[in-house]
Amino acid sequence: MSGHSTRSDSKEQFIRKLNCLPDISIERIGKITELDQQDHHGKSVKILITDQTGTSMESKIDLGVHKRLEIEQEEYCFDIAYSNEGASLLINSKEQIFTEKLRSLLKFGSFSTRYKDIYDMYYHCDKLDKDKLMVCLDSYIFLDEGMRENDMSDIIRRITKVFQNKTYRSKIDSSDKRWLDESIDEIFEKILSFLNRMA
Repeated sequence: MSGHSTRSDSKEQFIRKLNCLPDISIERIGKITELDQQDHHGKSVKILITDQTGTSMESKIDLGVHKRLEIEQEEYCFDIAYSNEGASLLINSKEQIFTEKLRSLLKFGSFSTRYKDIYDMYYHCDKLDKDKLMVCLDSYIFLDEGMRENDMSDIIRRITKVFQNKTYRSKIDSSDKRWLDESIDEIFEKILSFLNRMA
């Protein structure tokens, strides 16, 4: 059996294990595809969730490969109340999620099209553990030879410059990925203030 088939089977098995509620059905729809994001690799699985009344909604699960063993993952369990064999995944911590989004923004600057990342970063700012975040910053940014930033002051200078770009600012503000009502001024200011507190 090829490696590709094994990886696909493991994803199918995980989705099957999610079907542990008596009145809800979860099934894969479409093909398992590559994630189409800047600087992020993995697989995307579309699922259909149907309840006992026949009401359905589509969603997706993004799955990646964890290569940075120095960064601790968090375990997320799916429904263990109805079954002795619940499904569980190791998921990225809030600190890792924030750092990955920050890294992408540093790499692509005002050319980044990952507009939702800005709202996600704003949301996570006051929910992060400083020590855990520093481990992630070291691994993803400071110790990465492909990155230009060597310390927090480099990060702050770069992000400040990106946020001052009027075209980028306008695209963030009008993006259909916007899921928060706060003003762009407030969002940018909070992110920069948080980064300054990390310096």
